[in-house]
Amino acid sequence: MKNKLWIIILIMGISLTISIAYSIVLSQKNEVSKKTVTTTSIIEMRATTVTIKNTLKGTGIIEYKEKNIQQEQQIPNETINNNLEEPNPSIEKVYQISLLIDEKDLSKVELNQDVEISIKDENTNSNINYKGKVIKINKNENNKSTIDVEIVDANEIIKENMEATCNVIIEEADNVVALPIEAIQKNENNEEYVDVVQSDGTTKEVLIKTGISDESYVEITSGLKVGDRVQIVKSSTTIQYEGNEISE
Repeated sequence: MKNKLWIIILIMGISLTISIAYSIVLSQKNEVSKKTVTTTSIIEMRATTVTIKNTLKGTGIIEYKEKNIQQEQQIPNETINNNLEEPNPSIEKVYQISLLIDEKDLSKVELNQDVEISIKDENTNSNINYKGKVIKINKNENNKSTIDVEIVDANEIIKENMEATCNVIIEEADNVVALPIEAIQKNENNEEYVDVVQSDGTTKEVLIKTGISDESYVEITSGLKVGDRVQIVKSSTTIQYEGNEISE
């Protein structure tokens, strides 16, 4: 009986050893089957003219407010020293939007800056664009500063409590020479340059100066002209599996 028990224990030990060894081999083979592949592609584009807008984005709820407008009354010269009349206030009803502004962006905002406003029309399920102006800056030390935007071309479609998406235009450059952001490189001296394609197909590093930018394009203020060909080398790294699987 004891001999049989020892045989059973021996068989179980051998099976456990084989199972552990198999797991180790499987893990090693799966690790070998994984490799890193770097792919390089060359893209060529031309400098073009675009309109670049550097904006601050925000979303707010439309409010209906009354605004006092001071109207100066024309007074004849002969009575100017006798019966001076105070300007008569008048009431103008306007639509305004309050936008929360991050503290780091507050210094970029100024009164009377143009604002692009987009409001969704529930009847047509489409967005309608309006124009706005920054009319007030409300600074708060607890990072809860806001700006008030007034819609300057409101119409009957606009209602209170509608949600409005706003782009406050901080800087704007119309029809300037520009390139996509990814085309701009920096050398060891931290100077900006691009690889310009020559007539013989070779490339040459050309130093440039840049102006404002948005999410896609950078203004080129010197170093390039419209139509210049620029080369961009893009590299991407991926992990591939060769599929050398061990079936149980």
